[in-house]
Order: sequence, then structure tokens, then C-alpha cells
Amino acid sequence: MPLVKKKLSIAAGATSDQVLAGTTYEYVDSGTRIVVAAAVDTAGTATADTTMDFTVNNAEFSKNASVSTLVSGQPFGWDNTGYKMNDMVTTGGVRNRPVITFTNGTSGTRQVDVAVFIGG
Repeated sequence: MPLVKKKLSIAAGATSDQVLAGTTYEYVDSGTRIVVAAAVDTAGTATADTTMDFTVNNAEFSKNASVSTLVSGQPFGWDNTGYKMNDMVTTGGVRNRPVITFTNGTSGTRQVDVAVFIGG
């Protein structure tokens, strides 16, 4: 099963590029399972946080979802439930475009680990 795994550096107040842009999986068929896991290097606060948005076509699956902090000694990956943010199956008729972005609402640069599992 395909896996796209990246480490993103996101400046204060910035939003990342679309995670799957330019990959083979920028568009997927109907019935494709997508699992998104993410972790950030530093915990956010109630007023400043690192968040994820996830849409497929016009359906919103996450909007401003708070990203968990990477825990020392806890392996990062799409199958670790502590970091799993979404697990869904596409239903669009022909082609589906999953769009995943992260926004850093804090005052410092943040490192975000993201893993996207694309299954059949």
C-alpha cells in the first residue's frame, strides 16, 4: 500500500503547500482508503496552535483540527492511533482530489511530520 511521508517546516502564521501536490496520489479513484497521521514538534496553546485542514473534492473532513505533539519514544506513523487524524474512503464518482494542508498559528517555526496512507 502506498505511503506519502513528509517533514514540513512551517513558518509562523503560514500555511503549508498541499501535501499530495505533485505526487502520483494527487487524484485517487473512488473507493480509495486515505489515512492521515500528523504530529508537530511543539505543543500549541488555547490561542496559538498548529492545525490541519483535509478535504476531498468539496467534502470537508477536518477544519482547523489541532495537531498532536510528537511524543518522545512514541513511534510516528500512519498506524499509530495517537497521531491518526483521519481514516476515510473516497466516494466520488470518477476522480477524487484529497487536499491536506497545515497552518502554523504560533509565533515560531514548527516542524510537522505527516504520513498519508493510500489504500485500495
